[in-house]
Amino acid sequence: MPELYSFCCSAYNQPSVLFFGQYTVQPQEGSQQGDPTGPLLFCNTVHPLLSSLHSNLNIGYLDDVTLGGHLDVVASDVAEITRIGAEMGLSLNISKCELMAHSNLQLNDSLLQSFSRVDIADATLLGAPLFHGPVLDSTWNQSR
Repeated sequence: MPELYSFCCSAYNQPSVLFFGQYTVQPQEGSQQGDPTGPLLFCNTVHPLLSSLHSNLNIGYLDDVTLGGHLDVVASDVAEITRIGAEMGLSLNISKCELMAHSNLQLNDSLLQSFSRVDIADATLLGAPLFHGPVLDSTWNQSR
């Protein structure tokens, strides 16, 4: 986005100085919490990676990514996110990664095996139920 280059260069070219009481901190990398350009710059950085993936379902919302499709393709895409992300200084937080699938799905991929399992009937995306089941029923009852 060439229109924003001059602004970003002037804002991030030199470390800013943050004051906390008698202490000063000089952040050395990236935008800080609450910086309105942070999400834009992050999304602009990861967009080429997400666009290169092959899963049938590929949704990114800031740092949350949802993939869906054939197991082998999703596993390959997760491996690609891990590989390319490491080159960008990003890593998956495995404790927040979920695999939504039927309980009888057999996994051979060690990375996907490390994700927490969520049965289809309990699956949500950004808080919205995805399928018929107890989560849909309780969400419906709460909204009435």
